[in-house]
Amino acid sequence: MSVGGLVFFLFALLSIGAAVALYAGIQAETRDPPTMSREEAERRARDEGRRYNEQRGRGTDRHPSGGGRGDEFGPDAGRTDDRGRNRDGDRDW
Repeated sequence: MSVGGLVFFLFALLSIGAAVALYAGIQAETRDPPTMSREEAERRARDEGRRYNEQRGRGTDRHPSGGGRGDEFGPDAGRTDDRGRNRDGDRDW
């Protein structure tokens, strides 16, 4: 066997070994993923969003209505812009 053939064989062997090792690592990582209920996921997303906005000094123009179905954005929602001013229906913010 020539030196070139030996180098090709070693390179091919290392490539296949790396692919198998990567596959095994991915399988081990995704074997038992954590799960949560939809309600828990929504609660965590709201909490993380609130913390993100608080850390950056951002307010929110949402007023909790208790429903959580978008009714807080009706025509009488009393929304404000990012400087705390009331939004008028006829102004384009």
